[in-house]
Amino acid sequence: MPQFILKTRQNMSAGRAPEISALPALFMRRKSIPAYSEKGLGPRLPDTKKAVLDLLEGEELSGFSGVGIAMPGIVDPEKKRVLGLYKKYEDSKEMDLEGWCREVFGLPAFLEMDSKLALAGELHMGCGRGYEDAVMMILGTGVGTAVSLGGKILRSRNYTAGALASHIIVNLRGAACTCPNRGCLEAEASGWALPGLLRRHPGFSESGISGEEKLDFRSLQKWVLRKDPVAEEVLLRCVEVWRAGILNLIHAYDPQLVILSGAVMNFQGLFQKLTEGIERCIWDCCGPVVIKEAEYPEDSVLFGLYYLVRNGGVI
Repeated sequence: MPQFILKTRQNMSAGRAPEISALPALFMRRKSIPAYSEKGLGPRLPDTKKAVLDLLEGEELSGFSGVGIAMPGIVDPEKKRVLGLYKKYEDSKEMDLEGWCREVFGLPAFLEMDSKLALAGELHMGCGRGYEDAVMMILGTGVGTAVSLGGKILRSRNYTAGALASHIIVNLRGAACTCPNRGCLEAEASGWALPGLLRRHPGFSESGISGEEKLDFRSLQKWVLRKDPVAEEVLLRCVEVWRAGILNLIHAYDPQLVILSGAVMNFQGLFQKLTEGIERCIWDCCGPVVIKEAEYPEDSVLFGLYYLVRNGGVI
């Protein structure tokens, strides 16, 4: 589900980042509702409205200055429009979310892509503090990416620069992606791609993981720990693809810092597998590159939204 945040005028006017110890106070009230992304965003708006109003517990909306919305696709933050999504809330491309927020809440809306917000959140409040040139790779259902250069989230004429690195082709004869191409990084190694990776393995029917009700990274970890050869080979394939993605980001954008985030990073030992020896594959002219796990993987998007609304739509 796209993430929403309302910012109070008091927080907006503070003019400085809150202390790290005070961060939980920013989000004392929160609520999650089912995504149902395949059904579109329009049918979810009534429940979204109810969830927000329930969170307010009767508090007047006049005390708030804006609504921040994180979308899982390319966004024009100036026109406040969704430009590109595949297989998720595709109806949002035709929606006026700014108009909806003004009609329902009487507040302006500020939109941005979720991966860009996650990077902004980590740069301002997490593991990226003190860095200006950074890239982020988020491993989850899909693969999200974002880039910061000179302390600013990278934007291009169509707002895609740095945000579509998961659709760099890593296998010319690879699997069909959710986008119009084949062999994209995301199609070769991601949460949604994993069931296909497993089922296409010639030994799948004889593997213990074939009996799992749900083919996800949690079940993959279970069978990797049991030394199941199919599970181990599929994990190795994913690691190879993700390492290629990390190197592509480094060589494309020359960052000081690479941030790895997303639910898949909970996989036991994955950070070490992704980073061990990778410095030997980086061009020496790139200098040292630091690789870290996100400090706030669950909340970095919300922190990014905080800054988006506070700064009037700029991160």
